[in-house]
Amino acid sequence: MNLAKIKVLVIQTLISGCIFYFLVHPFTMVLYWFEYSHTHFSASLFLKILNEYFLESFSFNMRGMSMSLMLFGSVLGLVSGLFWIKLKKKNTIIGTQQRLLQRDITEIIADGENEKVEFKSSVRYDYLRKIINRELETVIAKTIVGFMNTNGGKLIIGVDDQGNILGLENDFKTLKHKNRDGYEREIFRIISKQIGHEACFSNHISFYIINKKDICIIDIEPSKEPVYVKDGTNTNFYVRTGNATYPLTVKETVDYLKHLKT
Repeated sequence: MNLAKIKVLVIQTLISGCIFYFLVHPFTMVLYWFEYSHTHFSASLFLKILNEYFLESFSFNMRGMSMSLMLFGSVLGLVSGLFWIKLKKKNTIIGTQQRLLQRDITEIIADGENEKVEFKSSVRYDYLRKIINRELETVIAKTIVGFMNTNGGKLIIGVDDQGNILGLENDFKTLKHKNRDGYEREIFRIISKQIGHEACFSNHISFYIINKKDICIIDIEPSKEPVYVKDGTNTNFYVRTGNATYPLTVKETVDYLKHLKT
């Protein structure tokens, strides 16, 4: 254990021991007085008795009780110090992992779109028309289905086709809950409505900050069964080919599914 950790443990132990000796001990004496005198408790009387017994709580006659409470407080301080060190270590590890992940995401974006990666500017905000466009939700669903029907992949939202970071701020403004939680709920609503409730379990959503802007990443698992997009009264089948998502006709879908089984 290094010097910094020892210093933390000593400080926590001393502070907690002092709190129990100088505060908890006198308060405990007053509470005992109320209990054994069968006196009705009131705040004003509590303060009065505390004032009378405060100095007495540190007398030689009370050394047993005061030392016991101070020892108990010191032990609690030591435990809390160990917990704080462990928590700090865990947060350091998490922070390191997040920085590594952010670096990896930056490299993925720099590599551009491919059979495993797709960029989308937004879920609802139309950057061309500067309005909310609910048709973009179907585009998101089609992309997810394309990945699920092939080998899975990453859908990165908040990035345009050229890899420029746009962020999610404009999308956030279109939601009732204008934050990450509201955004995640909206994506799962789209998946549930247009693909199916079961598909929610195959999609994992995370957020990262790149260039001081939020982006959303949907990690999509491949599906063991064919997955379709419900677009109005139509049900369509999509696959991922290269860096694009394509619809298949009924015949193409049948042939594709036969090929998967062979």
